Amino acid sequence: MKTHHILIIGATLLAAGCATDHNPAGPQRPPLEAATPAADLLVISATYGSGTSYSDVTYRVNDLLRQPDVEFAASPQWLATDPTPGWNKALVIVYELKGKRQVFTTGEGGKVSVRVLLEQPGK
Repeated sequence: MKTHHILIIGATLLAAGCATDHNPAGPQRPPLEAATPAADLLVISATYGSGTSYSDVTYRVNDLLRQPDVEFAASPQWLATDPTPGWNKALVIVYELKGKRQVFTTGEGGKVSVRVLLEQPGK
């Protein structure tokens, strides 16, 4: 009887994805080639929101910037969060470019890409 319950629990966990063999450090991504422009860019943090309600979107922004030739908007649809529904929000990205800390800010709907962040320090 006990064996039957253990098998049911094990099957349930496996079906739910809780008992899968995975890397605890997270999904593995291929390393960026040194020749890509994004190789010199390191996102330290990214926040999205307004007033006193901000969401940490660092992981999402990093994921988007690592996709070749992606340009995305500072919007709930792209960033998968809406900390202040109905209000205009800002996206603030703190990043390092060739070892120098930079800050990029854009309002709701502003365009973001590796190209935009690479060109931003000269402005």
